[in-house]
Amino acid sequence: MRKLFYIFIIFLILFFPIYFLVEEKIIPEIKKQDSVTLAFGGDIMLDRGVRNSVVKNLNNDYSLLFKNSEEIENILKNSDISFANLEGTASDKGTDKKNLYSFRMDPIIIPVLKEAGLDILSLANNHVADWGREAYIDTMSRLKENRIFYTGGGLNKKEAEAPIIFEKNGMKIGFLGFSDKGPDYMRAKNATENTPEQAGVIIARDDEFDTTIKNAAKQVDYLIVSFHFGEEYQDVHDKRQEYLAHKAVDDGAKIVIGHHPHVIEDTEIYKNSYIAYSLGNFIFDQSWSEPTMKGMLLQIKLNKDGSMDTVKNITQLNSFFQLSGITEKQEEKVLNN
Repeated sequence: MRKLFYIFIIFLILFFPIYFLVEEKIIPEIKKQDSVTLAFGGDIMLDRGVRNSVVKNLNNDYSLLFKNSEEIENILKNSDISFANLEGTASDKGTDKKNLYSFRMDPIIIPVLKEAGLDILSLANNHVADWGREAYIDTMSRLKENRIFYTGGGLNKKEAEAPIIFEKNGMKIGFLGFSDKGPDYMRAKNATENTPEQAGVIIARDDEFDTTIKNAAKQVDYLIVSFHFGEEYQDVHDKRQEYLAHKAVDDGAKIVIGHHPHVIEDTEIYKNSYIAYSLGNFIFDQSWSEPTMKGMLLQIKLNKDGSMDTVKNITQLNSFFQLSGITEKQEEKVLNN
C-alpha cells in the first residue's frame, strides 16, 4: 500500500502542473471591439396619467415601468450608449406656467432612468419650460448627480452647444440636441456686459445652427443629432423635418434622431447617414389611440468604417403604461460607400 501511495504522489508532482498549463492555454483571448452599440428611445413623460398609474397600480414604483419586458431591459442596459427624449422637467421646484399641457415629473424618476440603462437624455423640447427655468436648472443638476448626461440645453448657450462626447471601443461618439418647437423664450444665452447668462435650450432656427454642428463634428468620429420637430400624430415626415435632417447630415451628422410627433414616422438613408424622423412615444400616457401606445426602440451597431446595422424594434405599452414588449422587428444595413 505504501508503495502505491508513493507512486500516486509522484504522478501528481509530474502531471498536475501540466494540467494547469493546458488550462491556461484555452482561456479565450479578449478581442478589441471595432463597433459601438447604440439604443434610441422616443418621448419619456412620467407625469399626469403615468404618475397616477404608478401610484394606483404599481405601488409608487416607477422602476416597474421598465421591468415588464426583459428584452427591452436588456437592450437599454447592454447597449454601449442608450438615449431618449425627456419630455419635461423632473423637479420639485419652479412655478407652473399654466400651459395647455404642463408637465413636471417627480424627481425620483431620475435614478430610475439611470437604473433602466439610460446614459443620455435630450432636454431640447417644448415642455421643458412648463415650470420655468428654476425647474429646468434643477433637472440638469439632478441628472448630473445621477451621472446621466443631457444634450440640447445647458446653463448657458456655450454649454448647450457643446457636444456630449463618449469614448467607446476606440471611437468618439458625439451628441447634440435641438428643438424646432421652441419655446423661444427658453433659449440658452451667454452672459453679456449688460445681461446675465440664461439656462435654456438650443433652437433649430438659431443663426449658428450650421456652425454648431460643424464644430461638433470636428471633435468626434461620428456625430448624432437629435431634433424635437415635426407635426403631432403624423406618420410621415414633412418638408421642414427633411430640410433640417439633411442639413445636419450635410454639416457632419452620421445619425439623426427625431421626436415630438408621438407616433412612429419613416426612416431614411441619406448620404450614408441614417435618419429616424420620429421614434414615437417610449413611455407616455396617450392611451386614446393605438399608434400613441407604440414606439420605436432603435438599435444601431455603428462600425468604425462608418457602416451601420440597424434594428427597428416596435415597442408596446400596456394599460399601466409599462413597456410590455417588442411586437415587431425590422433590420436594415447601411453601407459606407
